[in-house]
Amino acid sequence: MLSQAVLAGASGQVRNMATTAGNLLQRTRCFYFRDTATPCNKREPGSGCSALDGYNRIHAVLGTSAHCIATHPSDMAVALVALDARVRVVGPAGERVVSLGALHRLPGDRPDRETTLEPGELIIAVDVPPLAFASRSLYLKVRDRASFAFALASAAVAVDVRDGTVRDARIALGGVGTKPWRAAGAEEALRGRRAGRDAYRAAADAALAGAVPRAHNAFKIELAKRTLVRALLRLESR
Repeated sequence: MLSQAVLAGASGQVRNMATTAGNLLQRTRCFYFRDTATPCNKREPGSGCSALDGYNRIHAVLGTSAHCIATHPSDMAVALVALDARVRVVGPAGERVVSLGALHRLPGDRPDRETTLEPGELIIAVDVPPLAFASRSLYLKVRDRASFAFALASAAVAVDVRDGTVRDARIALGGVGTKPWRAAGAEEALRGRRAGRDAYRAAADAALAGAVPRAHNAFKIELAKRTLVRALLRLESR
């Protein structure tokens, strides 16, 4: 899963120049964040969010607020949050450990504050704890072109199936959330179910239950559901 996410993330040239912490902390690719001629609460707090009523095809449907709907761009972070990764951080107050799921903030009314890092803190390591069924994992990315493109929807999945029944699962979504999106509801929907398309569709419905679409990105809800189901079916066939 993790290697697939890294390879899906960018061209070889970009990957060779990149760092793990830089990937986790990359800024949004929202059109309006990059365009200094338009209002953006993330760039200039209190100025407004141009994406709300603007062209929002690439924007998030999960974790949004009335102040920001920008999508988190990382592929690697999606896989890492599914694997319960932790980041080691050092700063003026010393060293601490933060779960990757707690590293990124929801936008709320302060979208300019993207992470829980304090001033002067640096990420010095990322730890991925052992997961017995991580070898049965997969990352699937759907995008506008086959390479060097951000996800419209992606799914990182790891599933423990014994005697045809799902014992445990780890699921995260990319391309649809304001942060790397751990789909705890989808995991719960799978546990104890017979592995198969019906269970996977129920998990997908649970994963997108709180989605809030805008004018141009409603298609992402069904796309994300189908991406998750396809990822689970591919994993089952291995």
